[in-house]
Amino acid sequence: MSTGLPAGREEEGAAAPVRKVWLWRWRGNELRHRSHAVEGWILLLLGVAGFVGAPLGGAVAWDTVLEGRARQLTERHLTDAVLVEDPAPAARGSTRTRATAQWTAPDGTAHTARVPVGSHLERGARVPVWTDEDGAMTSAPPAPAAARFDAAAAALAVTVGLGFLVLAVHRLVRRRHERRRAAQWGREWARVAPEWDRRTA
Repeated sequence: MSTGLPAGREEEGAAAPVRKVWLWRWRGNELRHRSHAVEGWILLLLGVAGFVGAPLGGAVAWDTVLEGRARQLTERHLTDAVLVEDPAPAARGSTRTRATAQWTAPDGTAHTARVPVGSHLERGARVPVWTDEDGAMTSAPPAPAAARFDAAAAALAVTVGLGFLVLAVHRLVRRRHERRRAAQWGREWARVAPEWDRRTA
């Protein structure tokens, strides 16, 4: 649609495209406040912390989970227990039930507990149970695939969590500085507005 102006006039009256200025918070200009530079440095530090800290936190979580599994492998032992009673009848459709078993800990103390067993076993049968260093019954350590899955899940959770934390702090810092600048501009305008009104009257 033509505006009725010559082509040259139309080009002169057109709005100039907005060009993004990089690193403007560190460049000296009349519109930049000291808070802009402070905000810029804080945001830069947050960016570095997110870029380095989030993956590093994920790697630490990965190593921690795998080290915990390795520690469980050294602290837990597979021990033979002897059934001291016949297993209880299994529930309908199941081949597993529980029975009282007894075993000896590495320090020579006897331990007794109800353990999961097959319903076909009888008193005197030997069943494997996992025990800790004190001889108390415990759960089996996770399999290698399960340990890697847990480590990956922990690493992902920590990485994403730290990333969101950095973004939240980034937004909080920006909002706080914007409010402070708005309040400062309001005070400055309240100071110069009367003089401005007299000049334009």
